[in-house]
Amino acid sequence: MIVFDPSTPGIQAKLDEVFTRQESDQFGPGRYQLLFKPGAYHGLNAQLGFYTSISGLGLSPDDTTINGDVTVDARWFDGNATQNFWRSAENLAIVPVNGTNRWAVAQAAPFRRMHVRGGLDLASVSYTHL
Repeated sequence: MIVFDPSTPGIQAKLDEVFTRQESDQFGPGRYQLLFKPGAYHGLNAQLGFYTSISGLGLSPDDTTINGDVTVDARWFDGNATQNFWRSAENLAIVPVNGTNRWAVAQAAPFRRMHVRGGLDLASVSYTHL
């Protein structure tokens, strides 16, 4: 469990470290819960790998706002998002950098109590050319 607040230094570096460990660790032992205290966070790109959950600790999703992205892609498996599972996001507001957040998952990947202030793309980046 890793707890952040808006004044925590090095948030992006920690998010990147967790993602590097978990991106393709489909049956590995690592488990991560990323908890964000209420407030506004800026410039974050939280990519979620296997066994990684990200959550806001406010009473409502708008209490914790990530001005950035909370994404799942399938680059690790040649664009096959049917292998993306065992991850979750909940109780956050997201203001996506490019206007659209990506959540390309198959199963066991809840996206609940989320307020996406923009679009939501449910396909992997590799499929956008089809």
